[in-house]
Amino acid sequence: RDRCLNQHAILIDFGSTFTKVAVADLAAGRMVATGRFPSTVRTDARIGLGQCFGLAKEAIGADAFEKAVKLSSSSAAGGLRMAVVGLTPTLSNTAGRNAAFGAGAKILGSFSGRLTSEDIAALEALDLEILLFCGGYENGATSTVLHNAEALSAARLSCPVIYAGNSAVDGPVRTLFAQRGKECFTVENIIPNVGLLNTAPTEEIIRDVFMKRIVNMKGLGTVQGSIDQVLMPTPAAVLEAGALLSRGTQQQPGLGPLMIVDVGGATTDIHSYAEPVPFEGARVLGAPEPYQKRTVEGDMGMRESSICLLREIGCEKMAAGLGIAPEALAASIQKRVDTTSFLADSDTEQRIEEAIAQGAVRVSARRHAGHIEHVHSANCTALQLGKNLTEVHTVIGTGGPLINSTNPRAALEGVLADPVKEPDILLPRQADFYLDADYVLYAAGLLRHLDDDVALTVMKNSLKKLP
Repeated sequence: RDRCLNQHAILIDFGSTFTKVAVADLAAGRMVATGRFPSTVRTDARIGLGQCFGLAKEAIGADAFEKAVKLSSSSAAGGLRMAVVGLTPTLSNTAGRNAAFGAGAKILGSFSGRLTSEDIAALEALDLEILLFCGGYENGATSTVLHNAEALSAARLSCPVIYAGNSAVDGPVRTLFAQRGKECFTVENIIPNVGLLNTAPTEEIIRDVFMKRIVNMKGLGTVQGSIDQVLMPTPAAVLEAGALLSRGTQQQPGLGPLMIVDVGGATTDIHSYAEPVPFEGARVLGAPEPYQKRTVEGDMGMRESSICLLREIGCEKMAAGLGIAPEALAASIQKRVDTTSFLADSDTEQRIEEAIAQGAVRVSARRHAGHIEHVHSANCTALQLGKNLTEVHTVIGTGGPLINSTNPRAALEGVLADPVKEPDILLPRQADFYLDADYVLYAAGLLRHLDDDVALTVMKNSLKKLP
């Protein structure tokens, strides 16, 4: 943050599909060049980096390039493969999932309560890279936590374990894993008390493990001498950018409560930024919701997971909406599953593409948001489960399928809930829509390490409002 503002920043994202570059003029608060090249992280990351640097030199000149700060994020590892073990699905398990997603991880499994032998077998089969183990308020019960610690430490798991539960048993938990030669980090309790959420310490350790894996296992160590720092996983960079855009700085206001929708070939990520305010007349049930929240729907994507979307919506229903035969739709979806590089090559295929995007957004947003359940009791008539997003009025789309879409607004409108047909879904009823057409969100997340105001100005100058 003490960098002079009379220079440039070169911001790199090492992805599995593309290596992206954004060149920011820090004094002007704007992007002067952006680009992307096919990823080379599986062979030699220096090739893709060299192409990005070539674009940057052409944009600002060799002298400015040499003086520029160079930062990067990466999702080249495909997301850190994690599982979460908690005491209850609605409290510690939900909080653990929020922490894992917030750190940029990919969750392969969630388990709660006293672990059984079947649970342990399922965990052992997941090929995990890290396990998050949590549960219990401070000064609360410990018997289930200790049972699970014994079972997990004896399991055939070679990944590091993070314990973020009742601190009264930090020592015994750590000892159990150490005695069996397993790495165990202990951090502050994720839910120290009723209504309190403390995910930051856990997220920090997850990110550290993720970045070490990216650098050591995915070949990015070869480029470390050419950049100042590989700072964070790309999803975490986008999450941080959204928080800044929502809240603003002391010098300039943010946009207020908002959502970011990131549609990809395999997954759809939803980010939301809103204070956890209860819906009018409802009593909140379950774990407290964070201001900034990320969820990843691994079965909602445009290519390899499009078959899951078809099953979710129903082939007959989706085909009827498109005005085509169900058999033709099923064949079209199968092409996308078999060939992830498939490009829509006709009007019909383009309409199918748009229907997939809108379906992915619609389903993913409803999984992310909370809802109301009506009950009849002396204390209340409505329970709120999950996050209330009805006050969100700004929705931002990012990711190739949206950025390259002929009608991104139609897809993003899948976020909106119909107040008549869906009165109990806690999603926005109306919103302004923007597109991250130049992939600036990851770059702005990196720019926060230099200057929040510059990062916010870059986003405001770059995001395109959709008509």
